[in-house]
Amino acid sequence: MLLTNQVAIVTGAGHGLGRAVALALAEHGASVVLASRNAPELDEVVKEVRRAGGRALAQTADVADERQVQELVLAAEEWVGPATIVVNSAGMVEPIGPLALSDPAAWLRSLAVNVGGVYLLSRAVLPGMLDRGYGRIVNLSSGAATRSRVGWTSYAAAKAAIDQLTRTLGLELEGTGVAVCAFDPGVNEPAVPALPGRPASALAITYLASPAASPNGSVLAMGDDDLAQAVTAALG
Repeated sequence: MLLTNQVAIVTGAGHGLGRAVALALAEHGASVVLASRNAPELDEVVKEVRRAGGRALAQTADVADERQVQELVLAAEEWVGPATIVVNSAGMVEPIGPLALSDPAAWLRSLAVNVGGVYLLSRAVLPGMLDRGYGRIVNLSSGAATRSRVGWTSYAAAKAAIDQLTRTLGLELEGTGVAVCAFDPGVNEPAVPALPGRPASALAITYLASPAASPNGSVLAMGDDDLAQAVTAALG
């Protein structure tokens, strides 16, 4: 399979797109470490992976906490080996509302999760990936990075920061065998061929996390026709 012998860490894996990505990675051969703050949700996803014949480990972690992120990376290494794939899917939309009336603690917490979590996990895995000369990091972007919307200052700022972090980190990783990209899954599933049982966006991320793809430093979106064709060719 496309991800045989790969070890993936997926944050925000308890529900939503993170869950779908974790299931898709496992279905294509990766051993998947599932991370979120909700242990019961993670346990359910692990059961689903194992019922399908895959390998998964649940690890509760707050991605804004450096110690917990380090423990997450260590848990993967002790379970099956060092991570070759990271999907930074954990995030939060709140707080939504006028900046002038915002709660500073909540606003800054949003950036700590959405941007700080990407930084901390990437920082934790990159030394090993660089030593081994291989790795894939996929960061979840959003249309909010480029489209303004009243009340969404924290989320929009975070997603714009993730895009630029990805582009800049890509320059640092050029020629190392390690690649980073950002991916905007869009609000609604687009009309592209989706393989059975998984959203097209989860399959796109599975492809971007694979050895078949190396769009280093790129910020991609689900509506990209070339990407859709590559996903279908690799996973079809």
